[in-house]
Formats: sequence, structure tokens, C-alpha cells
Amino acid sequence: MYTSVLDDLFEINRQLNRIFDAPAGSSRGRWPETNLYEDKDGYIIVSKVPDVDKSSIEVNLKDNTLTIRGERKKEVPKGAKILLDERFNGTFERSFILNDKIDSERIGAEANNGLLVVKLPKSPDSKPRKIEIK
Repeated sequence: MYTSVLDDLFEINRQLNRIFDAPAGSSRGRWPETNLYEDKDGYIIVSKVPDVDKSSIEVNLKDNTLTIRGERKKEVPKGAKILLDERFNGTFERSFILNDKIDSERIGAEANNGLLVVKLPKSPDSKPRKIEIK
């Protein structure tokens, strides 16, 4: 099977994320929790972003690296004091290296019911095409 340098970089990125995203003693782990899917037409990224306003989320694509960043603000009811604080609050950022060129004009993202869904269609140049033998 043919592999490229991008495949190697993707694997290195995945391993580094695993090492650095969950430091010792941290209950946060990788946040937001994300699933990454691929089909013949592109990639679909689904991230859990409960209680994060969509205006606080930024999605960028540069050099086939998708970055999701944002902030979840801590809301304490007026007159209350915190006794237990286990939920992650603050800024977050996750990056994903994609193997194929993306058609940046057709990228779509929506946030609904605590989920961020980003659809990244592959560029026509990156899709396999059958070569006719003459």
C-alpha cells in the first residue's frame, strides 16, 4: 500500500495529541471530545461542545489542518458559591491534520444541541480517478 509523508505526519500528530492532551492529574483529557469520519466525498468532524455558544467557536482550515477553538464560560448562579467544580470551563483548541486536499469553498459548519458538525468536502484533485489505458 502506498503511503505519503502526510500519512506519517498524521500519525505523529495523533500520537502527540494522545501524549499531550491528557496531562497527569487532569480530568479534562481531550476537549472537546471529537469523532472524525471519512467517506469518499470528504471528512465529517463532530465535536461535543455543550454549553458553548456558537459565537464563541472558531473553525479554521490552513494547510490541511483544521483547528477548532473556543471558550466555555463558567456560569455561577447569583448568590451561590461553588462546592464542586468538575466541568471544564475556559478556552479550548483542537487541531486535526487531514490527508487530502479540501475544497475550502464548500466547507460547512453548524452547531446545534451541543454538537459542532464540520463537513469538509475533498477537492476534486484529491479524489481517485480511473485512468483509461490506450
